Formats: sequence, structure tokens, C-alpha cells
Amino acid sequence: MDYKTKPTSLRDIRKYSVIVRRLFNVPRSGPFPVLQALEHLGDVFSNCNYIVVEDTRLPPQTMARCVPNALGGFTIEIKQSVYDGAYEKGIGAFLGFICHEICHIFLFKIGFTPVYERSFADNTLPAYCSVEWQAKALCGEVMIPYDESRGMSVDQISTTYHCSKAFAEVRRNRERRRCS
Repeated sequence: MDYKTKPTSLRDIRKYSVIVRRLFNVPRSGPFPVLQALEHLGDVFSNCNYIVVEDTRLPPQTMARCVPNALGGFTIEIKQSVYDGAYEKGIGAFLGFICHEICHIFLFKIGFTPVYERSFADNTLPAYCSVEWQAKALCGEVMIPYDESRGMSVDQISTTYHCSKAFAEVRRNRERRRCS
């Protein structure tokens, strides 16, 4: 499910990624410590927190989600298997799912609020005004600093920035499209 929000560009998303790293006191370069950021979520965004839930509590295709909470902030709900995979094994895809939800909170806090127009297959939202695309793009820029990763292979990106190979391929393909 996706929602429409105010438009933004990848250029602006890159600028926001620097702000996210600064908010969590993370250098502009190197891997983003997703689990450390998760632990400090409430320090950075008031009234926001996370909980780890039984896998059956979320739909099968939902690894984590961000929901409004009673405090006026957000709670990130994370499947137990996803949290365990991220924490115990450092699985890049699981770290990415968690970072994606952190990015939803950041985007909401800076004014990218959904206008609740659902996107269906026959009425697809343009990426630049899609809540999901914006969070996914921001997550990629936060986890994989663009300038620093320029020219790296998929394996180098995946290993260096603790992300999935699929995420690293998206990053690498973005650079290839820009060069052609």
C-alpha cells in the first residue's frame, strides 16, 4: 500500500540523508549503524519507539511497519525473525527493512505527510510523490552514501555498507543510468 505526499527529488533525498546521519550522530561516510539508531529512536524523534512482535502479528509480506501511537508519535513494529536476523546475523535486508521504517518517521517529521490516496495497480503514483519510494530512496542514501560508494561493485557495496545485494544492485544501477 502506498500513499501520496508532497513531491521531492533524489537530489533532495541525498541532502536529507546527511541530516539523518547527523541526527543520529553518525559520520557522513561509512556504514549506517541501523540497530544503534533504532536504540536511540526516541532520543532523536520524541514520542517514537519500536517494539519487536511475534512474526504472526504482521502480514506475511510485512517485515516491519511504522504506525501512529497514542503518544502522538510512531511505533516501529518489527517481526521477531527480522530483528533477530539483523541483530544476531547482521542480515543486510533485515537492516534495510528497519532503516526504511526509521526513514518514514524522519520524512513525516519534516513534512512529508501522506494525503491518503491509495495507489492501486491502475492508478500508480509517480515515484517522486510516493511515500514508499521516498522512504526507500532515503534508506538507500542513508545506508549507502552515494559519493563514497561511487564505482564500487555490488559485492563491495553489500559488504561495506551491510546491505542486501539487491539493495546494492539498485544503488549500482542508479550510477550506471546516470553515466549513460
